[in-house]
Amino acid sequence: MATLTIPHVLLTVRGTVIPTGDELRELHNQTAGSAEGVAAARSLGDLSHKVYLPVPGLPGASEKELLFIDVWRDGQGLATFFSDAQVQHGASLLFSEREAAVWMPATGAFGFELDAPTDRPGRYVGIVRGPVSGPAEATAVFAELMALHLADARRRGQLSHQLYVSLPQPDAVTEVLGIDVWADPAGMGEHYAQLSGFERAFSGEPATSVWHADSGGQWTEW
Repeated sequence: MATLTIPHVLLTVRGTVIPTGDELRELHNQTAGSAEGVAAARSLGDLSHKVYLPVPGLPGASEKELLFIDVWRDGQGLATFFSDAQVQHGASLLFSEREAAVWMPATGAFGFELDAPTDRPGRYVGIVRGPVSGPAEATAVFAELMALHLADARRRGQLSHQLYVSLPQPDAVTEVLGIDVWADPAGMGEHYAQLSGFERAFSGEPATSVWHADSGGQWTEW
């Protein structure tokens, strides 16, 4: 997932799928990944659509879940696209239940994106999400710890880190979303096992999960 300096919003869609395996991928490509669907999404500002599967054996996500991460130019185009009845119908064929959340980049957050080594083609995503008392305080904690351990993270295969904040909603708890991309799942596990102090960023228990890009499948992405 590219780092953008232009204004943008991030969409995460996570849910329990109805079909599985090849049938799931084919249905995704026929609905969200159809030529007409891709063109419509792009015309409204969808810059990137990525698909991730749970990593077998790791906690945080069940084997029947699927994760989409999209980057949009703005929330208006995103809302217009997903209000379409055909888009909603396609999602209902993929998911028995799902949650869509919209995020904006955390102001002043420490983030990075480094080139991937050619001998590490795998892509793994580590996610942490949880409630915060204030975005500024959470951002400061993440910045402190990410910068402090950046050299170790890179040695173990980390490619990027970005921090997002939930869009303000009436009566909704403010959350932050941290997204790390890795080239090495073993290095990721080793690094996270040694990290401490992130709990200071949250006002409640955060949820973590690990996902991977299906390099063996042919998901329609852009």
